[in-house]
Formats: sequence, C-alpha cells, structure tokens
Amino acid sequence: MTKILDPLWQQRLTKSLHVNSSQVQSKYYQVASVCSNGYPKNRTMVFRGFLSGTQSLLSVTDSRSEKIEEWQGENKSRFEICWYFSESREQFRLAGEVALISNSLDSSYEGWVLGKHTKQSILKQQWSNLSTNAREPFYSNSPKAPFSEDSMSSMPHDRLVNKGTDIKNELDTSINKNAPKKIVIHHTDMSDNFCVLIFIPHTVDYLNLRTKPQQRCLYAIQGDWKEHPVNP
Repeated sequence: MTKILDPLWQQRLTKSLHVNSSQVQSKYYQVASVCSNGYPKNRTMVFRGFLSGTQSLLSVTDSRSEKIEEWQGENKSRFEICWYFSESREQFRLAGEVALISNSLDSSYEGWVLGKHTKQSILKQQWSNLSTNAREPFYSNSPKAPFSEDSMSSMPHDRLVNKGTDIKNELDTSINKNAPKKIVIHHTDMSDNFCVLIFIPHTVDYLNLRTKPQQRCLYAIQGDWKEHPVNP
C-alpha cells in the first residue's frame, strides 16, 4: 500500500521543528486576527501539534478570551500565523480559517475540519496533554479581569505549595500546628472554559534565509497543495 505523503510545506515544517528542537522558542508562533473595530491583533501561542491525518495546527486557549469573539462568525474566522526558526533561519506564514472546539461554545463543523476525530476526542486528548499548572488558569477569573489575590483560592494549591521535601517539612513543622489545613484541590475534570483552536491553512508562504540565493515558495490548496517557487 502506497503511503500518502504530507504536503511539501508540512514536510519542511516538520523538519524545521526537529532541527530547531533545542530552541525553546521554536514551539511558539505569532497568531494574528482582526478585531471588531478593524484593528489587527497579534499574540504568541503554543503549537500543540498537528491534528493527525490533516494539515491543521492545534493550539489551546480560554474560551473567555477576546480572541474567541474575534474569531466567531462565518466571516470572522480568519487567521495568519508567522513562525520563525532562528537556528535554521526559516520563516513560515500560514493563513486560513480557525475552528473553535469547546463545550462552552455552540458550534458545529463538517467532517473535513475534524478529520477522523470527534469534538470530544480532540478536547480530551488536548486536555490530557496539559500539565497541572497549565490547567489552572481555566479555573480562575476571566482573562483581563481585575487581578485579585482572592481569585487564587479557586485555583489548585499545587501551584502555591512546592512539592519539594524542604517546603513540605517547613509546613509540617509550622509553629501553629493546630491551624486548619488548606484543602488541596486537584482539577482533573475538564473546565468548560477550555478551548482547542484548529488552524486550517489555505495558503503557506515559506522563506529560507540561509540558502544562497534565498529560497521562497508559495503553497495554496487547490484540490491539492500546489507549490510555486518565487523570488524572495
């Protein structure tokens, strides 16, 4: 059986991720959108892998964040990712539409968006991939709400108490041993504020600054991915 190869741009991107794996920043990209007043918005997000069987990229966010509103609506779900790899001196710009997967959002997508997956399987997989600390913000107050130390009480105390033996011993030998102990909260159930973003690329602009001459290729989905070498 002949294996179906990934598009050339995806093969390049996979190789770049491997070559630059020693660079912590290689897993972060810049994602742009347009807000309701027409101004561009940009933020740094973490690449969470490809949705298997597709060319779509995954990230996670809080469903209460402003970018969710910016991406809701048939004519608003557009994005552009700019991703630069300093070790190999390569840049990828990917543009297309974004799908919002969350239990708190009323949305449905055709099969080609989710591939062989279901909404719940995507949510469960990405939630399970998060560390305890990474899950905490989904249980706290809304993003950009006024900061209050009281809000920390709704978060797991694992973050506030180091699990190292020195800290544990210090707590065990506290002067006031009769003080009531704090209840340690372990958030294992998925928060309704958890949202998976599926970035579905329609075009890709690849630039290699290391080669001489510099190499630039444009890719567009036209039934299948087509490559067009162009001047840098």
